[in-house]
Amino acid sequence: MSAMAKVSRAAFFIFNPSLVPDSVKPSEEELQDAKIIYYSPSCAPIEEKRSQVGMIEGLISFTAMFSGEEGPLRHIRTKQLAFSIMEVEPQIWMVLVMRHAVASDGTCDEEGLSEKTLQAVLRNCYNVFRLLHGEVQSFIKAQSMHKLFDLLEDFVPAFLETVVASDLGIFQELEGFHYSPVERNTCVSIHCFLDKVQEQFACVRHAALLYNAHLVYTNLPLDDMRVLYSYLVAFNGAVSSQKLNKPPFGRIPTAASQPGGGSSSFGRAFLLTEEEDFLLGMSRRAPNGPPSIFVPAVHLNSGVGQLVALTFKGVMLVLILEADAHVDARLLESLRETCNSSSGDGLSLAELQPLIVPQYQQIMEQEDEYRFVYYNHTNHALRLSNQASMSRSLLRSTGVTSQGPKAVEKPLLTPLHATLSDPKLKCREVSWKSADRGWICAKRWCDREFYLLLDGTSTSLSRCQEECARFASIHFSSIFMM
Repeated sequence: MSAMAKVSRAAFFIFNPSLVPDSVKPSEEELQDAKIIYYSPSCAPIEEKRSQVGMIEGLISFTAMFSGEEGPLRHIRTKQLAFSIMEVEPQIWMVLVMRHAVASDGTCDEEGLSEKTLQAVLRNCYNVFRLLHGEVQSFIKAQSMHKLFDLLEDFVPAFLETVVASDLGIFQELEGFHYSPVERNTCVSIHCFLDKVQEQFACVRHAALLYNAHLVYTNLPLDDMRVLYSYLVAFNGAVSSQKLNKPPFGRIPTAASQPGGGSSSFGRAFLLTEEEDFLLGMSRRAPNGPPSIFVPAVHLNSGVGQLVALTFKGVMLVLILEADAHVDARLLESLRETCNSSSGDGLSLAELQPLIVPQYQQIMEQEDEYRFVYYNHTNHALRLSNQASMSRSLLRSTGVTSQGPKAVEKPLLTPLHATLSDPKLKCREVSWKSADRGWICAKRWCDREFYLLLDGTSTSLSRCQEECARFASIHFSSIFMM
């Protein structure tokens, strides 16, 4: 993509083709309008909404006659637009419409937006909505279509603000965990600490512990934890405990984001001003008033719960409380005091944090010899190489940062990932080089894949393969699983 190229969203909409109006003899326009659950931008002309939804509905019905095992329609490309389509629930369709990149010469890059990448964006959009608000159909039954529209009018624009079209790529598809390495005894102590918290506070159903936004331990099912992790700390390959305080997130908590309100809890959290504070839970007590409580509901596969996140000197304790638990300032203050104060038995954040930090630093803050991206499909482990840098990234500033690919290299990883993932090709290794940059080597073995990024335009193919083999021998021989 040219440096002058621009990509932008055109529309996002949700529709249900089975919906019909309440009137006895509805007009053709009323029949079309009844199917539209939500359309963004909501200020778009009604003719545009009917045209877009009607076209997609017609194409879904037509292609269903020929799709067979391929499943329903997923993607459409026109000269200017890319449509990504997903049936997120029975009869509930989400559609994301993006404009192709337009270069400085006015031409469109019709292949610039990957089908799988846009599908990953849609999937994440639905997963996050379901996490915070439940299934669309369940919400309509419990509330109303009007309240759902109000909720989507707040959620969808906020979510789309986080979709940076020029950065769409492999990190939308490889949605996993940045794991924090800890020794066996420390892992056992963390497990015991979380068990102790659940014993002392019967309202705690699940718990997880992270350090520097890297997952250390969780007793949540992995599918639930992936969505929760993606929402709390992960953003386009990078992770930060203060993600929800940073743009394009960082919305102020409001009472309206609670059940029955007109807005979404998406992107809302307390501002972390100290090392020991609630990101989700309770604000610091105001000088002339009571503290503010913000504990959003979360919808997991195991049922509805209440989300609390407490930070302590780089450690984040994530707790899922029972849905019917009465959460007030007294409970949260007691929880903070119990977790943060030294207990004498080694089972508190104050005693575990000094153990976790050096173990993390020993592995994760060492500069890597190679630049790479690594992903393990078995435990969803995502790892980026560390390079020395004092520049400030979007999420944090540090001497050694997880960088992996450069900005200009990110779009190149997506087609390599698609090649390795294609069962028809059965390709285990692919290398790519252009005239103005070095090699990118992609390799997949069993459930593991990595992308090695080699600088130098004069590097030969044979040297590239030697470096790839050396990298694999260094890293693949010392992989551990949580």
